[in-house]
Amino acid sequence: MLSVICSGGHFAGSTTSALALFLEWPRPVLLAEADPGGGTILSGYLAGTPRDRGLAEWGVKIRRGVAAAEALREQLYALQEGKLILPGLAEPKQAEALQPLWPEIAGCLASLDEDVIADVGQVGRPDTPEPLLARADRVFVATRPTLVHLHATTSVVRDLKELRGHLPDPELIVVGNGRYQRKEIAETLGATVAAWLPYDKWSAPALAYGVGQVRPLSPLMRSARALAAAVAEQNGQVTV
Repeated sequence: MLSVICSGGHFAGSTTSALALFLEWPRPVLLAEADPGGGTILSGYLAGTPRDRGLAEWGVKIRRGVAAAEALREQLYALQEGKLILPGLAEPKQAEALQPLWPEIAGCLASLDEDVIADVGQVGRPDTPEPLLARADRVFVATRPTLVHLHATTSVVRDLKELRGHLPDPELIVVGNGRYQRKEIAETLGATVAAWLPYDKWSAPALAYGVGQVRPLSPLMRSARALAAAVAEQNGQVTV
């Protein structure tokens, strides 16, 4: 199962949401940092980890003729048993070389035995990895309950529905605090709110910047755990 998380714009929190969901996922799972704008996990949550593998190196191997599935394994970090991470690009200029490879990358990630969560960052740019969004079983759009974020997310939801055709519509992950409520957001954007990840002064900085520690019982992680269990169940998976 391939789940893609993207941002509705204006730094809506797609990477923090993806990491939280990944850590609480009830089955073996791979987190792929597939944002063409560059990865942040190795400078944030996994700060201090050697930068010797990741999405860019995977692309190099594929261009040299190595099968995508074969080349992927040596580019992964094992966070713990059953949890693998593919770090993103070190800098945005590396994204150009990946453009012709996204269909093969998407096909590979969609066919893995593990569940996959792919964070593609902000969509709508020329370098957006559309094959991932078009191939995903589920697409989640991270947004915040403010007018600025919801306005930006409106066009994202519309464009994703058009891109995905007969596949399930994108769903929303609302991040943080704001004046708008769940029902109002869903009706305005024409999309289901799959989860609300509340502001969390403990776990959010740890996930985003590597500051402090993730607290499993914090509001953010409890909400991510509920979403992970729901997505797994809805897709016929067995949860732990």
